[in-house]
Amino acid sequence: MNVLILEHHAPTAELLETVVMGLAPGLGVQLCGTIAEAVQAWHRYSPALVISEWSLPDGPGLTLVRRIRTQDKHLPILMISARSDKETVLAAARLGINGFIAKPFDVALLHQRLQPLLKTEAPSGRAVPPSLDRHLAEAAEGTIRLPTDLEQEDVLALMERRQELSPAELARHWRGQATLSARLLDIANSASLGRAGKPIDKLEAAIAAMGVEMALSQAFALSLDISRSLTDPRLAERAGFYLQQAEQVAAIARAMAISLGLEGGAFHTAGLLSRVGELGVIRTLQDFIRQGGTLSEQQIEDSLGRWAADYGNRVKIQWRLPLPLRELIGAVHLLKKNSTDRGPLLMYLAAMTVAGQQQQDEVRRLMRRVGLEPERWQRPSLHP
Repeated sequence: MNVLILEHHAPTAELLETVVMGLAPGLGVQLCGTIAEAVQAWHRYSPALVISEWSLPDGPGLTLVRRIRTQDKHLPILMISARSDKETVLAAARLGINGFIAKPFDVALLHQRLQPLLKTEAPSGRAVPPSLDRHLAEAAEGTIRLPTDLEQEDVLALMERRQELSPAELARHWRGQATLSARLLDIANSASLGRAGKPIDKLEAAIAAMGVEMALSQAFALSLDISRSLTDPRLAERAGFYLQQAEQVAAIARAMAISLGLEGGAFHTAGLLSRVGELGVIRTLQDFIRQGGTLSEQQIEDSLGRWAADYGNRVKIQWRLPLPLRELIGAVHLLKKNSTDRGPLLMYLAAMTVAGQQQQDEVRRLMRRVGLEPERWQRPSLHP
């Protein structure tokens, strides 16, 4: 099922995408910035819902609505506009739209208004469980989502203090949030926010680029994801292990970097995002169960073994992470042969330390090579 979003303001489009992706598992989102692009996407993807801005670079959003209504009288369409006067609302209503939201919109209200527009009738008879291999392959080709444990109450409490919060304070509060960090880095590195040409690889810098208000809105949208919870205890346990592993790698990599006089932010981010592949697979497996599938322990392990690396690489591209940050993340899993770059070496050494392999001769040799004292880095290994 696809949703078409027509919005030329990139941060708003990204926020709309986050809200929509949390409405149901398996949704695809097509973002368009012009009416011409939206018309093409409408014909190509046959969306189940259209969300359109009123004012666009190549004309009013009502142009798209008219085109759709000449062929489809029932496709749900939601209009969003900074104009909320009576004439504007009536003009949209006469074309048969299903809802109107005024800007700046409330994320919770938008989520509430969108849910009934995407309701589908349950199929008659017993549903046929999907093929696991096909489900994983199709999910890998689309927008890979990660599980998140953001609580709405926590985000709302921060939103009440928005005027006094700085990007640094928010970054400290969200330091352990892999999904949110990846999403905010994605938005900060988009074309509209990356005019300076310098890639952003730290959470604090990402929040500063988009502003505290937009960062909080994105966080709240993620917290509204109705399919975010991992209800299968086997998947929840594995996700907890990988998150703990990522947090430990992040903390040790940052500490190693700082001990050598380096800025630790990028190393912490890389460690935090080092298990996005596994988390993406776990979220996809949970969606598979929600769609009627069943999983054995062996299937879970096999899926993680087969798909985690592919999902991780695709997420790095999907979230538009800067190349240097991708290289740091990659070094957690595999250090390039004869690598001399101190950044990847530190990430590899942090991962080996968390894995309890810091006493290996090769690891101790590499520590001395980058200027670390092996005796200082003694950490117990993690076990799933």
